[in-house]
Amino acid sequence: MKEYFQRDIQISLQLSKHQELLREIIAGNTENIQYDTRLIYNERKPEELQLIIYYKSTDFLYQKLNFLKTSGVNILKLINPVISKNSWEHPDILDFSRSSLIEIKDTNYLDHDKKTLILILDNLELILSSGNAGDARFKITENIFLHLDHYIKYGMPGNYEEDNKFIERNDNRRTDFGPVSFILHFKHSYKSSSSVKDFLITRDAYLTLTDKSKVLKDAELLQLGEDLCLLMSFYWEKNIDFFSASLRINDIDNYKTREVFKFSNEDLDYSETYFLKDTYPTFYDFTESVNFEKYQTYKSLVEQAVSCLKRIKNLDAISTFMILYITIEKFRNFFLSNPLEETSFTIREGFDFTSITKKTNGFKEIGEVIWESDRVELDLKVNLKVDPVKKTGLVNRFESFILYLDLNPNKYEVDLTDIIRVRNIIYHGSIPDEDINVYNKEMKVLIFDILLKIISQ
Repeated sequence: MKEYFQRDIQISLQLSKHQELLREIIAGNTENIQYDTRLIYNERKPEELQLIIYYKSTDFLYQKLNFLKTSGVNILKLINPVISKNSWEHPDILDFSRSSLIEIKDTNYLDHDKKTLILILDNLELILSSGNAGDARFKITENIFLHLDHYIKYGMPGNYEEDNKFIERNDNRRTDFGPVSFILHFKHSYKSSSSVKDFLITRDAYLTLTDKSKVLKDAELLQLGEDLCLLMSFYWEKNIDFFSASLRINDIDNYKTREVFKFSNEDLDYSETYFLKDTYPTFYDFTESVNFEKYQTYKSLVEQAVSCLKRIKNLDAISTFMILYITIEKFRNFFLSNPLEETSFTIREGFDFTSITKKTNGFKEIGEVIWESDRVELDLKVNLKVDPVKKTGLVNRFESFILYLDLNPNKYEVDLTDIIRVRNIIYHGSIPDEDINVYNKEMKVLIFDILLKIISQ
């Protein structure tokens, strides 16, 4: 299976709008010119893309583009498709809306009478005039391979399935996710030789979506693919992402295809242990437990959890403790501003004092050292009770949050009081004289409990 592919596209460079700026390096007028380009991309793994532009040496194109780039001009916004003279012919379009220009490379390579320069890009989208066979298909990064191996087992050549003579067992199944159904699968090719008995099998992992409504646009299909990659990252506790996608554009006049290339960070992780393995034996089981609407509402919290779970894998125990603790605090703060339906979650954090005093003589002196905006509330509280006015403790904040989500604070092997105590020791610059990993394990369980509680059916 080939790794590198190329596509030839004609472009028009809109340089005339910057001719005043370009006169600083080249005399005369600058016109908009059409150029032949060749896009080169890797179909097997995430990699930067190369857009090769062929130009006449008298155009001084590298000098112009490099000068504009150093002057702060977005080069990619100057590139337009060449419009066909025939109305029925639709050009392939380069879409740079999600792209960043990494580098402009000058080369000494000549193609007949043309010089070449290369634009190095991170992401790119192509709008192709040709139709697409399916609704949406995403190529997934390498981290998914060892997990997908548990669903699809390769064996010796045999008559297992039509066109899949190497697949010995396939436990895959199509599963619904909101307006689409999806399935994970391999696409493979193989090489053999008469002199060698072994077969060389090359595999690529795919996520394929089917639009049940038949009305979703390409941007919606792309978002659903990103949503499923995020859920996979949460389920397997590692970075699972796509690096290329083919999306159907449902147009009234004709069907087009959007090709998406993304320079994803592979962040290779070959670990096979993950928290949800026993509760949900497969990713399909887990997805079926997720309420689609709730997931959309709380997706930002899933993103924070995934970021946390990936970061703590290679950190020391104390750094891991603080990241887990901060993540739980962020969850708590989210619900202070975004309470669950028909319920409210409020925690009075206490009064903010204007100055620090060692001793106050009654409520009158307290009233003199708190901010004026808090004094009305203080007076009301004083009239209701004579108890000391004090800040809400960290333990109360955590416990009230857990109870608010209807979770059991006694479920965990460590006491919330001890978590706060260890937090305070670390926060004030000391190292706790105990095994921090016990707390880390239980806080990680708490993060999963919180998210499963709010996104499950």
